[in-house]
Amino acid sequence: MKFFSYRLSISTICSSFLTLLGFSCSSESEVMYGMPTGSFVVKGAVTDENGNEVRNAEIRVTHPDLPSGVFYMGESTTDSKGNYEIKGYEVLSEMKVVCIPETSDLQSDSVNVKMKYKDADKHDSWDYGHADATVNFTLKSSH
Repeated sequence: MKFFSYRLSISTICSSFLTLLGFSCSSESEVMYGMPTGSFVVKGAVTDENGNEVRNAEIRVTHPDLPSGVFYMGESTTDSKGNYEIKGYEVLSEMKVVCIPETSDLQSDSVNVKMKYKDADKHDSWDYGHADATVNFTLKSSH
């Protein structure tokens, strides 16, 4: 019984330590040590074929080789005027931007966009600088 109590105490201490360690490693930018850093902003507008703004469409930024919207690096929802903006911290020369409308009346769409990081040469080799992209969607009717 004494061995069990000792083992439980060690297990509790280790769990508590790992929990504290996990919380202390988190950050807003989610930049990991030893990885290149950079920031990006992707913004744009979503309309239908008639030029009407599309509200509440979900926009995701993801890796270009993954299925649309899986394991995304940032997301946003279009506002009442169909506009969106996504800010994030990733370094990819190309990103996929995915648009998923709120209703099934419109078809989803995605586009790959080349990212050009500004001021990369003014920073050290780990800092790629900042990239901006504008991606507008015109969604087709699903009927």
